[in-house]
Amino acid sequence: MRKNLFKVIAILTLMALVLSGCADKNTAQEPKEPETKTEEPVVEEPAAPAEDDKAAGILADLLSAANEVAVSDTEVTFLDDSGREPISIKKNPQKVAVLYGSHACLWVEAGGEVKIGIGGAGAIELYNEQIGRNILEEEGVVTVATSSSGKNWDVEKILAEQPDLIICSTAMSGYSTISGPAEAAGIPVVALTYSGVGDYLKWSKIFSNINDKPELFEEVALNVAKDVANTLAQAPTENNPRVLSILPQTDGAKANLDASDMGVIIKELNGVNVASSLSTDSKATRVDIDIETIFASNPEIILIQSIASEEEARANMEALFGDSPVWASLDAVKNDKVYYMPKNLFHNRPNHQYNESYLMMAKILYPELPF
Repeated sequence: MRKNLFKVIAILTLMALVLSGCADKNTAQEPKEPETKTEEPVVEEPAAPAEDDKAAGILADLLSAANEVAVSDTEVTFLDDSGREPISIKKNPQKVAVLYGSHACLWVEAGGEVKIGIGGAGAIELYNEQIGRNILEEEGVVTVATSSSGKNWDVEKILAEQPDLIICSTAMSGYSTISGPAEAAGIPVVALTYSGVGDYLKWSKIFSNINDKPELFEEVALNVAKDVANTLAQAPTENNPRVLSILPQTDGAKANLDASDMGVIIKELNGVNVASSLSTDSKATRVDIDIETIFASNPEIILIQSIASEEEARANMEALFGDSPVWASLDAVKNDKVYYMPKNLFHNRPNHQYNESYLMMAKILYPELPF
């Protein structure tokens, strides 16, 4: 009995040892949890849309003329439109004569004050529209003429006001009338004309720096340029419309060439100006055109420029072409694609409204696109 008891105890002890060994073996072979490392997530910058890249390139091109303007602590050096070598104008002139309406508006936009100016109904309308007031009514301002045409100026009257800077246009005999007498009197003269937003940017930079207010170029003109660049970036480069821009007058019609303000905007939006082949002078802005020439080019779109008002432009167009079956046969006429363009955006230089000019033109040329 005791012997059997010892035998049972021995068997139980042996079994306990075997089970204990198996447990140790299983524990040693149990796989460990893998170690995890915390890594910062990689965030990829979204690729810039191709259109953004295109707009940036266009903006750089538009600023090319402005970037050539040299500015020092005391003066601004640049090429004006007189054909001379670069000229330098001292900053902060105190008595400035601006003898052209659109240029006066840009001068004020760029932080300047006009002390000697041009009047007349058209100029006053322009001042009120672009600046919000008639600058000729301000204290100390002298009106020396009622026309921007130099042929109508009293040069002695202008010089008698003793301006320290004269700004005038190369158009309408302005520069040729005033430059000789002014420079003989020791008065610097700046001559300009501009078409399109690139030229506007150049002159905005010149004027704002002469007035020692370069921030106005950044705050106003540069933002206009960005808007224009975005519009231009959307313009197609294929299957572009054939366009004719007409300036109707009582004695006939003129077509706007590529160098005109209207022509520059058409060209930069990739429109095909059918009048381009009518002149070999790259600086010419307009050329005479008749119904036969218009018929031969048969434009898809016709844009009518208004000098005084849309009503006057319509009356001139009616007198010139209203009874013509040839005019009625044109594709643009048959398809109702004849547009009268607002004077403030397409005759006067729109300055800080150039973005509106380009956008309106883009919508006319490409009505199928969501500008």
